[in-house]
Amino acid sequence: MTRDKIIEATIENFAEYGYQGTSMRKIAEKVGIKPASIYYFFPNKQELFIHVVRCILRHHFANIKAAYEHYESGNINTLFSELFKIIVSHHTQNEKETKAYIKMVNSPIPDIKKEVREHFDEYDDWLVDHLTQVIHLSYPDLDHTEIKAIIDYFIFIGNGLFWGIVIYDQETIDKNLQQATHLMNQFLSQTIGSEKDGS
Repeated sequence: MTRDKIIEATIENFAEYGYQGTSMRKIAEKVGIKPASIYYFFPNKQELFIHVVRCILRHHFANIKAAYEHYESGNINTLFSELFKIIVSHHTQNEKETKAYIKMVNSPIPDIKKEVREHFDEYDDWLVDHLTQVIHLSYPDLDHTEIKAIIDYFIFIGNGLFWGIVIYDQETIDKNLQQATHLMNQFLSQTIGSEKDGS
């Protein structure tokens, strides 16, 4: 579909040229249409860019959800490990989306930061709610503070992995992933206790 091609071309242009270098003309050339044709699908440049960032964020959210649902009934250590893996694989396999997202968030596009904040509020609510449930089911003796500490630690490491993907080569990214899993397992062991952890 032309609409999908416009979104893809916008991502590619933003990833390569950033806000200043991305124009409706370049996007249209990439798709093989006239610039005016873009306005049939999107009323203006800002709405196009906001729609694109929504698509990027939804794609990421969908992959995280799929990984969570696949591993939620298993071992807690495995769940966190696989979530770290999907963070890395999603951003390395969708490099243009990741680059475009970073440039969009740091651009002067009106309402873009508001859009991202709203998305992450929804994402964080979902993540905290689901991780709280699965940790509580596995370890009912943990109190709210301990569960929150585990989730905060996971988010902290996950954010570090994301930025590592942006700046490091694949060998270092793989090393960071191993270290992230090791650190998370250590923290779980300390919080839950080696007997409860089953390790």
